[in-house]
Amino acid sequence: MSLLNKVLEAYNGHRVAFSQAEAMAAIAVSAIASDGYLLDQETERVIVLLSQMEMFKGYSEKQITNMLDRLLNTLSEKGINNLVVIANDTLHPDYKETAFTLATDIILVDGVLSIKEQEFLTHLFQVLEVSAEKASTIFQAKSEIHQVTKNKSRKYRINQNNQK
Repeated sequence: MSLLNKVLEAYNGHRVAFSQAEAMAAIAVSAIASDGYLLDQETERVIVLLSQMEMFKGYSEKQITNMLDRLLNTLSEKGINNLVVIANDTLHPDYKETAFTLATDIILVDGVLSIKEQEFLTHLFQVLEVSAEKASTIFQAKSEIHQVTKNKSRKYRINQNNQK
């Protein structure tokens, strides 16, 4: 066996491969970490969103949480961009727009869109090969949903304060 074959064998032994569910969750984990902060609000949203997806129907909340923990460890070893590329390599083309939609939803849940998050979403739609037009449509729709939710929440708090 040549030295190159030994190196490639060792390299392939350290490669990470995901199931479809893990690839989707890896995109979600990358989205959570894209601003450099891991907020409980974002993590809770990821668990809810993933558990509602068909590919996660057989997973308990504990299994999803364990998967997210493993993916966070992989993220710390490989970095966000590499985690996205690994997930993309596994993810079926039919799920790529869904992955972008999921990431957008997660990023917008806290009501703040940082420069790092904008850069992440730009990188993500390019890696996933989602068209710029489709990515823009998805982002616009999710922005409106989160803005409406934010406004309703604000109105509710104002009404609650007025009732006191």
